[in-house]
Amino acid sequence: MMTNGNDKLIYRLAETELEPLSGLVKRDGQEKYLRPKTLQVLLHLLEQRPRLVTKEELLTQVWQDVAVTDDALVQSIVEIRKALGDNSQQPRFIKTFPKTGYRFIGEVETLNATLVVEEITSVEIEYEETVERPAEAALTETFPQAVALAPSRFRRSSPRLLAPLVALALLLPLGGYVYWRAKSEPLPAISLPRVPGKKPVAVMYFENRANDRELDWLREGLADMLIASLSRSQRLTLLSRQQLAALLSHTGNANAAPIKLADGLEIARRAQAELFILGGFARLGDKVRIDVTLHDARTGQLQAAESLIADTPAQILTQIDLLSLKLAAHLGASLAESDAQRGLAAVMTNNLDAYRYYSLALEQAQMFQFHEAIALFEKALALDPQFALAHARIGYVYAVRMGQGEKAKPYLEKALAFGDRLSEKDKLFIAAWQANAAHDGARASEVYQELAARYPLETEVYQRLSWLLQSQNRYEEALTVTRQGLLTDPEGKDLYNALGTVCLRLGRNEEALAAFQRYLQLAPTDPNAWDSLALFHQWIGQYAEAEAAYNRALALNPESGVAILHLGHLRFQQGRYRAASEQYRRFIEIARDDNARARGCEFLAWVALQQGNAASAAAAAKEEVRYKPASLWNSLVLALQRRDQAAVTKLSETFFTPASYKLYKENGQLRIGEYQRGYVALRQGRAAEALQHFRAALQQRAVEWHIDSFESCLADAYLELGRADEAIAEYERILKINPNYPLAHYRLGQAYERKGDSTQARAAYQRFLQVWREADADLPEVLDAKACLSR
Repeated sequence: MMTNGNDKLIYRLAETELEPLSGLVKRDGQEKYLRPKTLQVLLHLLEQRPRLVTKEELLTQVWQDVAVTDDALVQSIVEIRKALGDNSQQPRFIKTFPKTGYRFIGEVETLNATLVVEEITSVEIEYEETVERPAEAALTETFPQAVALAPSRFRRSSPRLLAPLVALALLLPLGGYVYWRAKSEPLPAISLPRVPGKKPVAVMYFENRANDRELDWLREGLADMLIASLSRSQRLTLLSRQQLAALLSHTGNANAAPIKLADGLEIARRAQAELFILGGFARLGDKVRIDVTLHDARTGQLQAAESLIADTPAQILTQIDLLSLKLAAHLGASLAESDAQRGLAAVMTNNLDAYRYYSLALEQAQMFQFHEAIALFEKALALDPQFALAHARIGYVYAVRMGQGEKAKPYLEKALAFGDRLSEKDKLFIAAWQANAAHDGARASEVYQELAARYPLETEVYQRLSWLLQSQNRYEEALTVTRQGLLTDPEGKDLYNALGTVCLRLGRNEEALAAFQRYLQLAPTDPNAWDSLALFHQWIGQYAEAEAAYNRALALNPESGVAILHLGHLRFQQGRYRAASEQYRRFIEIARDDNARARGCEFLAWVALQQGNAASAAAAAKEEVRYKPASLWNSLVLALQRRDQAAVTKLSETFFTPASYKLYKENGQLRIGEYQRGYVALRQGRAAEALQHFRAALQQRAVEWHIDSFESCLADAYLELGRADEAIAEYERILKINPNYPLAHYRLGQAYERKGDSTQARAAYQRFLQVWREADADLPEVLDAKACLSR
């Protein structure tokens, strides 16, 4: 055994030891690392002992200017208690003062310990062996609130010496390695692969030391530049910008907050990096000074420091290449001559302002601000028309995020025209996005699977493949893919969104709820997380919970079009038609393109049709077609109501085409298409054909996000055709899924009335009025149910 003579501070709290530098807690032979924010809470309480520290002080000290609720602080206190073996009822270390704050009451001993370095001559591998459904067991462990909801899992640990890992260990040079092992620590959220001959490195966001708002984009931009430049070395494996963003979110670090040494250690440890890079920048007159430090990811020790001064911000792109060459030398990973000569400016852009717009656009896209992102990408292209990745990302936003494939195609083709500025991974992603744009699901699946095989740490691949498989009704495959992604990144918020949705569609509501709750835990300030949770509650008929969640989403972003639209759907399903119309008009007000305006008009027409107001429906349908000529459904419904057979025939020929059917299929919306065909057939007296379409609709993916999920289409048809027994059976099936399903109780009452069963009919009407207690009072269904009960 050898020592390096360096001392480090240790706090001894009874039988527990805390290493402030790394956040390591040792107790009863177990080791656990605290998250950076949790560690900061504990250290502040220790530093202020025995004074009472208010909640406000802790929130200010630890989260600074980031808006968080008390829940974040409470969660940190819970984690501290768990790590220290404390009990809130009989506290030994932290005493809670309700509604006020916390005080550290335990005895504390401060030690200086020598950092011990061992020479590793053997490797013991600890792994978790699962009994029954290992992926679910791993997920259950990842979000503990699911334990109370999901079936029990049984786990047992068994140390094994695995031959492949022993062979890998023998490739490592023996000598001075810090001996680190944490048996109880879960797998890192995102782990850089251990490849012989390659060093895994994490580059952190830079610190804006002068708080210069004009250059604030360089926090992420400089990290991205350095990652791209160092990635040219064949001897390094770099954490990507997207992976870094995910890890920062997981560890509770706000994007605007400086990444301190302890934060860097935590992130690097989770990523299994050997070294990590911290940096900062400041403008000095016209010049920009950039400083970087290279640290050992096991000890935090400084390995190297470099600085540069760019005479103007525009020189940063060329200077960053010089900086990366110096860092590569420190890392023992000098670039090949050809790579060194081909700088960052040559492979991305030589215009700093273009890169700035590109970097800001990526942030906007991550926050679902798609129009803002596209506008910024376009500004980048105006400055550098050959900026391949800017072209590609516009195509991605149109094809994948907005479903506008035709708009995406020219951008993706343009990106490939500048293929010398793209990596092989970039080209594969573009191929997948082109398949998305062409609605070629089979090709998209093939490319995403290739991406997953070649780049297994790219969690976006699993997420996109999951949604794609769900659109094809391949739910079990989607579930498998989503879990694979979560094993790569057990805290991937977007993966939990996909997991919740696929579980909902498989009828596994407890697991769906747990996944959506975990999504919200990981992204509490993301309106989409609240919207997803709201959709779940809405689907199972918990309308009060759904409305509260939608309101939380809109409090975070009053112009969240998705939440505005979905809240309108909720109010429609509650029978609050006037309130629903207000939401749809609000959606049209904030809409950024004609497609969105057409959607708002579509739902205004839908409400008017339900109210029996043909004139208002016709006006809304006319506006809908003006914004989107192919959007003819409401016009067709109105023609059917007028019994205008010529118009029905003409509109049907235009609306029901093989191309539209294919589009429904590729978008996972065949339930809507089958319903529409069934509705027209029923109105035209073709009952057998209508029932066939309605049965087919129920075999397709649910559309819980739509104004109507069409779950009752078959039951409603049976009722209209006088087949009361079959209608009753269908309504009862629906009410098992959602006890508060819109109008199901009312129509169930009608079915029982037709059978002459007044007792069951009255019970159904009473339940209907209870469910629709907030509905508009003048609705025909409400008036009819009340009249039936008064007889």
